[in-house]
Amino acid sequence: PGSHGVFTLFLHDALPIYRIKAYNSLKGLAAKYKGMKLIELAVAVKNGGHFDKIMVMIDEMIAVLRKEEAEDIAHRDRCQNSQGKNANDMADLDHDIAKAGEELERMDDEKQELEATITSLEQQIGESKTSLEELLSMRNEESERFKAALKDDADAVAIIAKAIVAISKFYKDNKIPLELMQHKKEDPKYSVDEDKAPDATFSDAGSRNSESGGIIAIMEMIKEDTENEMKTSREDDAQAEADYEKQRADLQGTLDAQTASKVAAEQELAALEEDIADTEELKDSKASDLAEEQSLQDSLNKDCAWVESHFDSRREKRKP
Repeated sequence: PGSHGVFTLFLHDALPIYRIKAYNSLKGLAAKYKGMKLIELAVAVKNGGHFDKIMVMIDEMIAVLRKEEAEDIAHRDRCQNSQGKNANDMADLDHDIAKAGEELERMDDEKQELEATITSLEQQIGESKTSLEELLSMRNEESERFKAALKDDADAVAIIAKAIVAISKFYKDNKIPLELMQHKKEDPKYSVDEDKAPDATFSDAGSRNSESGGIIAIMEMIKEDTENEMKTSREDDAQAEADYEKQRADLQGTLDAQTASKVAAEQELAALEEDIADTEELKDSKASDLAEEQSLQDSLNKDCAWVESHFDSRREKRKP
C-alpha cells in the first residue's frame, strides 16, 4: 500500500479498468504474502466498495502491519536477551563447575596427605606403646630379681646371725673361753719377698680358743658384707627405679604428643571431608542448573530460530 492521499485519489477517480488492475495487484500481493487483510481489500476494490469503507480497511491493515512489526521486534529482542542471558548463565555455571572440580582435586590431595599422616602417627603411637610396655616389663624383671636377691641375702643374714648366737651359746654353755672371739686374725705380711707368699699356717698356740674366736669373727664379717650388699642393692634398685621413671616419663610425653597430633589430624580430616561433601553437593547442584540451562537453550533455539530465517524477510515484506 502507498500513502493515503495517492491511494484515495486513485480509488475516487479510477475507472473500472484501473479497479481491475488494483484488484489484480492486491490479489497478487495477498497470494505472495498470505495476508487475509489484503485479500479482503482486493475483494472490496473489485466489487467497487465504498471509498470510506476501503479507507477503513486500509487503516486497519496498516495498524495490523505495525502491530506485527512491533511484535516481531519484541520477539526478536526477547530472544536476543534470553539467549544472551542463557549463554552467560551457562558460562558462569561452567566456570563454577570447573572451579569446584579443581577445589575437589586440591582437597583430595590434602585428604590423602592427612590420611598418610594419621597412618604414620598410628604406627608411631604403636611403637611408643610397645616401648613403654617393654620398659615396664624390663623394670618388673629387674625388680623381681632385686627382691629375690634381697630376700636371699636377708635369709642368709638371719641364718648367720642365728649361727653366731648358737656357736656363742655352745661355747658359753661348755665354758670354753672366747677371748679371741671379737678379734680378727691379721692378714699375712709380705716382709721379705713380695712375690713369695709368706707362711700362713697357724701355730698351735691358742688352738681352740683362737679357732672359736676366728670362726665367729669370720661369720660376723660375712654377715656384715651381706648387709652391705643389701644396702648397695637397695641403692642400685632406687637408682634403677629413678632411671625407669625418667625414661617412662619421656616416652609418655612422646606418646601424648603423638596422640594429640593424631587427634588434631583426625579433626582436620573430618572438617575436610565435610568441605569435600559440601563442594561435591555444590558441583552437582551447578551441574543440574547447567542441564536446565542447556534444556532452556534448546527451547530458545527452537522458539527463536525464525528470527534468523524470517525476521528480515518479514520486515522487507511489510515495507510499502
